Amino acid sequence: MSRILNRHTARTIGLLGAGAAVGAAAIGLYRSTHPAEASGPVSPDPGRNRPPLPPHLFEMPDGVTEGDVPTPDGGTIHYAEKGSGRALVLLHGVTLRHDVWSPQFHQLADRYRVIAVDLRGHGRSQPGSLGLGLPRLATDLATLLTELNLRDSIVVGHSMGGMTVMRFCGDHPDVLAERVAGLALVATAGHQAVPPYMEGMARRVLASGRGQIDRGAGLPTRKVVGRPAVRMVFGDRPHPRAVDIVHEMTTSMHDGHLIDSLLGIVEHDARDALAATRTPSVVVVGTRDLLTPVPAGRAIARVMPGSEFVVLPRAGHQLMQERPDELAELIDALVARVEGQVASVAEAVAADDRPVEADQVEAAGGPF
Repeated sequence: MSRILNRHTARTIGLLGAGAAVGAAAIGLYRSTHPAEASGPVSPDPGRNRPPLPPHLFEMPDGVTEGDVPTPDGGTIHYAEKGSGRALVLLHGVTLRHDVWSPQFHQLADRYRVIAVDLRGHGRSQPGSLGLGLPRLATDLATLLTELNLRDSIVVGHSMGGMTVMRFCGDHPDVLAERVAGLALVATAGHQAVPPYMEGMARRVLASGRGQIDRGAGLPTRKVVGRPAVRMVFGDRPHPRAVDIVHEMTTSMHDGHLIDSLLGIVEHDARDALAATRTPSVVVVGTRDLLTPVPAGRAIARVMPGSEFVVLPRAGHQLMQERPDELAELIDALVARVEGQVASVAEAVAADDRPVEADQVEAAGGPF
């Protein structure tokens, strides 16, 4: 019995030690990627007094319709939509699906035509003969905007969805000029989504994963990506249902599609495209985002002419789920800027009494 207890104790200590090592690594990563500027602006924030979000926000509302758009290479782009008026096109991050935007359907479909897309290789969208990668995702966005005949739309890209938007701006400037009035880049990066000192290792790991899949073996995603790991991408006190949703989406993604999507992120560099983009834009990031930290967002805003930059205190990577009220306010403010009602997002925010404060909006980009 004592021998069994000793083995059990040793295993428990080992697990605790591994957990501590992961925690220490996460803290080290956070500190290395978050300089003093990442502590957030000096403005009121409710912190732990922030009222919890109602759970119904995380379920898709009634009245949503769905459709599919064929791609030139034989794939399909699946989307869900609700509402009418100016189109609001929402692109999710890697491993997610269109329904991660359910809070925005609840909060914005009364005044916009909200369209959330399953990116190629995610959800019910199917890759065509050209496979995956950001160039294909950018072409899919151009195809969707054209086939649905959307004009004066606001395109919102989260994480890899934001990278898709950047690539779209560089590869399809004619479609951008004809069909897009404003851009919101949320918790994303313009380049070096993987730190340079980790890029080689990331490529080796992904190549190894691709080899496993080619040999018929699956990836241990469900074992490696547990709920505690998913919780780390969120900031302060997320709703448990939001964490569960991301965990389910991440562990149910097709292994091969996951590897190919991650390879596209490693290779991402959109600085030239951003510098050439003249579309009104806002860049949003949370101070507790471990994946695309504050400096990554600020770098985007600084290279993009006319861009405004917003830091949300205590928020992590899943801003559409963590801070839907703030995101809705910023989208409304961007629309007000696009329509000429105000000169800037900052001016629109200052004129209302919603959660974002005017001093959280920084005019980071240079003149058009």
